[in-house]
Amino acid sequence: MKWLSLALSLLPGILQGVTAVEAALKGAPGQTKKQTVMAAIGAAAAVGETLPEDHVKLVSALVDQVVGVFNASGVFSHGTPAA
Repeated sequence: MKWLSLALSLLPGILQGVTAVEAALKGAPGQTKKQTVMAAIGAAAAVGETLPEDHVKLVSALVDQVVGVFNASGVFSHGTPAA
């Protein structure tokens, strides 16, 4: 339950981060955009406190899921719209 609560608390920021990076780097490869989101999260964590590795893995997985949903639903123009 602790991991679910953490994931849900991080989700709004991840959604905003992924959307902002997509808008700023529209033509960049997906891996570059993911690295940019992860770097921003790392920079924010450095200001506060170091993120434990398991939290970084959770954030990375959430970024992948958010991007997958945005691609599948057509939010990102290069994705395949859902039927």
